[in-house]
Amino acid sequence: MHSGYYDLEAVAEGVRDGAHRQIIGGLWDEIGDHQMAFLKAQGLTPNDRLLDVGCGSLRLGARAIAYLDAGRYFGTDISETLIDAGRAQELDDALRARAPRDHFAVNDDFDFGFLPEPVDVAIAQSVFTHLPFNHLRRCLARLAPHMAVGGRFFVTYFDCPEDADLYLPRRQEPAGVVTHDYQDPYHYRMSDLERAVDRAPWRYQPIGDWNHPRGQQICVYVRT
Repeated sequence: MHSGYYDLEAVAEGVRDGAHRQIIGGLWDEIGDHQMAFLKAQGLTPNDRLLDVGCGSLRLGARAIAYLDAGRYFGTDISETLIDAGRAQELDDALRARAPRDHFAVNDDFDFGFLPEPVDVAIAQSVFTHLPFNHLRRCLARLAPHMAVGGRFFVTYFDCPEDADLYLPRRQEPAGVVTHDYQDPYHYRMSDLERAVDRAPWRYQPIGDWNHPRGQQICVYVRT
C-alpha cells in the first residue's frame, strides 16, 4: 500500500471508534479554517464549483458547503466510510441537502466521471504528500477534462529543494515530519511537479509557503 489511507479496514475501524477527524491527520479546525481562508483569498466565490480531491471526512467540506451556493461542492476519496462519517457527523440536514450524496465519489484511480459539469476550482490538500509520482501524473491527466478552462487546481506537497539530494530523508518544519522520495510521506522537487503535467493541458505555477501547520507547500495547476 502506498500509505495507511489505503488500509480501508483500519480506516473503517477508526471511524467506528469515533476517530474520523484524527484519521485524516487531526488539526481539524486549524487546517480546515486555513484551507477555507486560502481559497477565499485566491478568489473562490459562492457560485464556483469546487472539487475536494481526498475530501475524507469533510474537514474542508463542512466549511465549503456552508459557503458555496447549493449544489456547488463535490468530493472524492478512496474511503466511503470517511465520506459517510463526515456527512453524518459534520453536516446537519440543511448542509447535506446542499451537497447530496451523488456529489461524492469513492474510488482510488482518480475517476472524476461523476462530475456533471466542469469545476472551476479544485484542491488536493495532503494527497500528493502520500502518493508516488505516477499517481500525480494520473490525477492531472484524468482531472483535466473535468476542469473549466482557466480553472485552478491547488495541490499541497512536501518540498525538496532543487539543489538538495532527493534520495535522502528530509525533516519538514515546523512539525518535524520526515519525508522520503520512495515512501509515504513523499517529498517532491518543483521540477517534479511541473513534469507531472506530462501532456495534459495544464500550466504549472509555484506558490510556495502558505503557512501550513505541518510545513506543506502549495502550487497551482491552471487549466489551459
